[in-house]
Amino acid sequence: MKKVFLAVLAIATIALVGCKKNNDPVPVPTPTPDTTDVPVEEDIPEVDAPAEGYVTFVIQIPAGSQCNGIAFKGTVDGSAWTGANEYLSLDGPAGVESCIKFEKIEGNWYKATYKLGAEAWGESDTHPATYMAGKLCLIYTDDGNWEGQAVNWSVNDEYSTADNGKSNDGNIEVYGSGLLYVNVGGWQKSECLVPEAYNITVIVPAFCEEEFPIELVGSFEGWGSEPVALEKVEGTTFKATIMANANAEWKVRGEGGWDKEIRIFRTEDDPATIDYDETDTWGGCPNNVLGEEKNVTVDYSDPAKYCWNVCEGAE
Repeated sequence: MKKVFLAVLAIATIALVGCKKNNDPVPVPTPTPDTTDVPVEEDIPEVDAPAEGYVTFVIQIPAGSQCNGIAFKGTVDGSAWTGANEYLSLDGPAGVESCIKFEKIEGNWYKATYKLGAEAWGESDTHPATYMAGKLCLIYTDDGNWEGQAVNWSVNDEYSTADNGKSNDGNIEVYGSGLLYVNVGGWQKSECLVPEAYNITVIVPAFCEEEFPIELVGSFEGWGSEPVALEKVEGTTFKATIMANANAEWKVRGEGGWDKEIRIFRTEDDPATIDYDETDTWGGCPNNVLGEEKNVTVDYSDPAKYCWNVCEGAE
């Protein structure tokens, strides 16, 4: 076994969220002392390779970050995707009771073996044909929007033997049989962590015509759930307080839907922009991601970079 040094993640009190296509009270684990950034020696477990036609995920998760189990949401044929409260089994989407759940190996390491699709799909100039795609997820109550999906994850290529890649929307893609070692940095949302108050201040672009109410939406409530209204402070500065955890994502929009959304001016070498196309210079803003800081300010006031999509020139 090879030794690696990892930072122990401090766990205070516990509740977070499931996965996309991407509630009863849960027992709160006993808080541990703050040992953030204290190196701990931990072994990378050696796992037998699966049979041809299968892939075995070997994952490392933050200490104490799961309480209801870990599974995989996605597809093995490119068309039948897992839905709400469904995860993959050997035969495709299945309910929580019959899906494949990760089993603990040692420490913070878990593993699970899945059967790849019988036929590949999606081959392109940029990647091979795919036999499985989706996201590692915490098993989460009513996860219609994949609330508990893994974030800040990376594949350990030194130990992995299965050919793999990552799609534009963040899915793990599996192109062949073998082992996949994945380090999970956190979860978009979890029922194992107690939400904390985040004070969000947003300076929005100028309203080009009449001012309209605006709101926050995000994974902290589930993208399809009730938004949080933003209250005006002065000028174009608004604020709201939400209950969330680190790694939750959020965006600003006009009240009621996506017809009024903040746009960002795209540049080819600006990492903050997405899907750059020189013929389409305005696009949707990337999601904001919460960290440990509880007082968050985001400034969209620069007219050269941001504007509402209902304003002239933002198409």
